Amino acid sequence: MKLWKHIIISATAFLVISTTMLYTSCKDDACLKLKCRNGGTCSDNFCKCPSGYEGTQCENKAADRYIGRYLGITKISNEPPFSDTVYIDLKSYPATVMIRRVSRYTDSLYGTITPNNNINIKNTDPIYGTREINISLNDNTQNLSFQAVETLNGEIRATSFTGAKK
Repeated sequence: MKLWKHIIISATAFLVISTTMLYTSCKDDACLKLKCRNGGTCSDNFCKCPSGYEGTQCENKAADRYIGRYLGITKISNEPPFSDTVYIDLKSYPATVMIRRVSRYTDSLYGTITPNNNINIKNTDPIYGTREINISLNDNTQNLSFQAVETLNGEIRATSFTGAKK
C-alpha cells in the first residue's frame, strides 16, 4: 500500500511540475494578435511605424497632432520679442506640413515630420538665405517650439517661437 501511495504522489507531483513548466515556458507572441496598420511591422511585441504614422498600431497620422493655430511670442536675435501666430496646415499625408508665421505670412515653409516626431527644415530662400529650422511639439501641454537659424544679408540671425495651440 505504501508503494502505491508513493507512486501516486510521485506521478501527481511529476504531472503538476511538468504542466507548470510547459505552461510558463510558452510565451504568447503578441505579434500574432497585433495588427500594425499603414505599413507598420511588428517587432518585440510592438509596432514599428513608418515615418508619418504613430500609435500602438500605427493608426494615427503624425501630422494630425501638429495641424492648427499656435499663439505665442517670436524672438529674433537682439530684437525685442513680439506676439506672433504660427499656422501649421496639412500639405500632404502622411507627414508633410506647411508652416506659416503671421509676421511673415508670405513665407511658407514645407517640412516633413521625422520618426522622432519633430519637423526639421533645411532650405535656401532668396530673401532669408539659408535656413535650418527645428519644430517640436510637447504633447502634454500642446506647446510648440520653433528654432531657426537664417542668414539675412550676410548676417546670421537666430529666431525662436514658443506658443500654445488654440
